[in-house]
Amino acid sequence: MAPPLQPTPVDANPTADLPHLSTTTMDDLIPIRPDTPPTIDSDGLISSAPDTPPLSKTAHKQTHWPEPLIIAPTAPHTHTLILLHGRGGNAKEFGPFLLFATPTSSELCLPALFPGVKWVFPTAKKRRAALFKRMPISQWFDNWSLEYPEDRQELQYEGIAETSAFVAGLIAEEVKELRGRAGRVVLGGLSQGCAVGLHVYLNWKGEGELAGQALGGFVGMSGWLPFATALDPKSSGKEEEVGDDDPFCTSDGEGEEKKVKETTADDGRTQLERIQLRAANTARDIASMPPLSGEGDDVPAFPRTPVFLGHGRNDPKVLVELAERARDVLESLGCKVQWRDYDSGHWYKVPDEIDDIVNFLTEDVGIGRDEDA
Repeated sequence: MAPPLQPTPVDANPTADLPHLSTTTMDDLIPIRPDTPPTIDSDGLISSAPDTPPLSKTAHKQTHWPEPLIIAPTAPHTHTLILLHGRGGNAKEFGPFLLFATPTSSELCLPALFPGVKWVFPTAKKRRAALFKRMPISQWFDNWSLEYPEDRQELQYEGIAETSAFVAGLIAEEVKELRGRAGRVVLGGLSQGCAVGLHVYLNWKGEGELAGQALGGFVGMSGWLPFATALDPKSSGKEEEVGDDDPFCTSDGEGEEKKVKETTADDGRTQLERIQLRAANTARDIASMPPLSGEGDDVPAFPRTPVFLGHGRNDPKVLVELAERARDVLESLGCKVQWRDYDSGHWYKVPDEIDDIVNFLTEDVGIGRDEDA
């Protein structure tokens, strides 16, 4: 039996040397940690990631990505879930607690309910945080404010681009292991992990033999959508004219609500398809990826991938309004979004949200239904 996984020590007052910051602000940096971490069997179930090495005083970020924590399936491998932790966390704290110390209402943990699933928990690089006097912290991208999410958005580009490429590599590895079936891979995350995961969801496209395929699903908890305004078709003013002053919309009369047109343009694409292509290319531009042409298989994959978003109505760190904005943007892009809010704060609601995720994975993704390995 392996010794229990121990949470990373946290100073009693982590803001002591940062007098300009409130404890509440700093708490968003460090996710909730269990008082009693779970004991994990050492029979090959877990491949533990090494501790993140310290960052030198002159380095801007870590050079290499830490090894992901992998929890292997206990039955023939049918699906993989790749789940990203929140800002300030790591795979060893997030993954085992979610899987083994978070029961559903059936009192079964997630691996027991989905024995054919392989669970992959990456750990973010340490990056210097501009808000915290360049303190190095584990984060997928740097960001300035969730109260004003559009402030200093330039801080986010580098991390979103690097994380997108890293996660795309993980997806490719898992799809190869699943014999080329991208629909057997589900992406997701918590808090900032959800935020960057949504960008991967929007910018990902299968290459080579995976061209034309889509991911199986996306699971987001307590997150938001960076660059929401740039991605929102209702906020953009860059669309081509299609017979109306507002190319997204058509009005049936003065004062009536405008609605997205489903007409087919000269290029053969519907207005919704044009909107989706523009959103995917906006996300790809943010991640320093080449644009999609919109021809053949070179089209966005995200519209065919269902989404689950769960959020606490009393979340003081990532306000529920930010999650609702993410939901609204995705729905405007034609995505199938299952939205759930809970009477809770910043974290996933137990067992309610876990039950809803189980239902999503079963009903929308199809895990456990007529599977073959």
